[in-house]
Amino acid sequence: MEVGFHPQLNLFLGPNAQGKTNILEALYCLSTTRSFRAAADEEMIQFGQEEGAMEGVLHREEGQETIRLELRKGKSKALFVNGKKQKKLSSLLGRMPAVVFSPDDLFLVKGGPALRRRYLDVTILQMDQGYLAHLQQYERTLKQRNSLLRQKAPGTEAQLAIWDLPLAQHGAALIVKRGAVARQLSDFAGHALRDLTGGLEQFEVRYEPQLPWEGSEESLKEKMLEALSKARREEMARGVTVVGPHRDDLGLWVNGQPLRKFGSQGQQRTGALALKLAQLSLLSEGCHTNPLVLFDDVMAELDEKRQAFFLNRLQRGGQAFLTGTSANDFSAASKGARVFRVESGHVDRTQEGPAA
Repeated sequence: MEVGFHPQLNLFLGPNAQGKTNILEALYCLSTTRSFRAAADEEMIQFGQEEGAMEGVLHREEGQETIRLELRKGKSKALFVNGKKQKKLSSLLGRMPAVVFSPDDLFLVKGGPALRRRYLDVTILQMDQGYLAHLQQYERTLKQRNSLLRQKAPGTEAQLAIWDLPLAQHGAALIVKRGAVARQLSDFAGHALRDLTGGLEQFEVRYEPQLPWEGSEESLKEKMLEALSKARREEMARGVTVVGPHRDDLGLWVNGQPLRKFGSQGQQRTGALALKLAQLSLLSEGCHTNPLVLFDDVMAELDEKRQAFFLNRLQRGGQAFLTGTSANDFSAASKGARVFRVESGHVDRTQEGPAA
C-alpha cells in the first residue's frame, strides 16, 4: 500500500481497530527504528506472515531520500537508505525525528520512573548518537553485573569489581547528559504550560539522580565507584545492582508541588502535553529540522481552545499526522488538511489537499 501525504496536516478517520495507529507506528519506526507501542519487533509483522517492511520517501531541500526498514521473524531488522543496506540501525536516528502524542502520555506523569527515563532517553537518542553508545554499554554492563549477582557463587565479589569501572564510566556520561537535557526541557515545558494555562501555572522539570553531585563527569564517575563499593554487601544480599542511573527519575513540578502526587487529573494531562511540546521544541532545535508530529487519538480529548493551540504550534513547520474516529474530533483541524478514511487496513483519501 502506498500513500501520499500532505506536507503539513494529515487526518486519518475510521472506527477503532481498523489500522489508523499502524500508520503512525510505521512512521515512528522509520524515525527511530522502534515501535512506540509494540514490545517486540515481531508484533509489527502481519499475522500469518514471516516478514514485513515499511518504506518512506523524504523530500528535503538537498534532495530526495528513501528509507526502508525490513522485519523478519527470528532475525534482526535491516535498514536501507537509498537502496544501500546500512551497517547500523542507529544511522537512522536524527534523519527524521518524531514525537508521539497518545492517550497513554498521562502515564508519563502518573507512572513509574522507568517511563520518564525512557521519555528522556528517546529524546536524547534522536539528537545524539554518542549517547546511544554510552546507553548500550551501560545496559550491557548492568545485565552482566546483575547476572553475576544472582549467581551468588564463590568469588563473585572479586568479579564484581571488574564491572564497576565501565558501569561508573558510562553511567556518569548518561547522568550528565540527562541532566543537561532535562534543564532544556524544563525551559520549553515551562513556556508551553504557561501558554496552555494562560500563565496560571509554573512547570519545572528536574532530573533527579540517585547520586546528587556537582562538578565534572570524572568526579561523578569516582563518586559512583565509591557508592558501588559501599553498596557491595547490600547488592550481594539482594542479587541486584542498586547504584546507577537505571534508578534515577525525572521530577515534574507544578507551582512548586510534585505533579504526580498533588496534581489533579486535568493538571496531569496538561503537564504531559507540555512535556511532549517541550520534546517537540527541543528536537526541532537539536536536530535542525522539524520533527514529525504523531497524534494518536488525542484531539478528541482536547477542547477547541487547546486544539487551536496545538494547530498553531504545528503551523510553525513540520508535518503532522492525526488519528480519530470522527471528523467531529477535529473541529479546529480539518480545514486545509488531507483527510483519509481507514477501514480494515485500507487507506483512502476523502478530502484533497496540496500535493506532497
